[in-house]
Amino acid sequence: MTLFNPNYFLHAANVLLLVAYSVRDILWLRLFALAAALITLPYFALQPAPLWVALGWTIVFAAINGFQSWRLFMERRPVQLTPEEEDARRLLFRDLPPRKVLRVLSIGSWTTVEKGERLIEHGRGIEFISLIVQGRVQVTKDKNVLGELGAGGLVGSALLLSGVMADVDAVAVETLRAMRWEVETLLKFLDANPETRIIMQAHLARDLAAKLASYADRRVA
Repeated sequence: MTLFNPNYFLHAANVLLLVAYSVRDILWLRLFALAAALITLPYFALQPAPLWVALGWTIVFAAINGFQSWRLFMERRPVQLTPEEEDARRLLFRDLPPRKVLRVLSIGSWTTVEKGERLIEHGRGIEFISLIVQGRVQVTKDKNVLGELGAGGLVGSALLLSGVMADVDAVAVETLRAMRWEVETLLKFLDANPETRIIMQAHLARDLAAKLASYADRRVA
């Protein structure tokens, strides 16, 4: 007769499962489920005839919960943005948490545009939309200056909303730093991330309204 009953392992594991099913946080649920799976291993192994099938499946479940716990933990770690990423968040994504800002920035690319380079060319559609982080872009039509875009301006936003060919030119008047997204990639990302889409659409609307107001002021003047 043994002094220790292996059933105690099973009882302890079930108690942990009860705790796991009572918590709301998915990470803690995963951790309790992992602990319960590990505790049941000795129960299966210490039977007169070890329960190898149950032991094997329990190891699989423990591995899955262990991996998912690690993934959740990594996702919840504090995110440290670089100065440029922080500028992009301040200018466009201030209502998004840093981790989601990194996600939308990851589908684009940082670019340095030299003075005189065109970001939009008359008569052509847009392939990219650019968030100006530093520098200025001058927008002209038939050699008439319509306005300038500075930090926080979205180059190509009006064309993105309208879907028409460009009837203006946008030229960097000084070396600028910008985050650039390929239009099709950005649209697919926004469709899959409604929270980011709402924030960006609101900024696009404000950006377009400011451009129209600036254009109207220049016509009056």
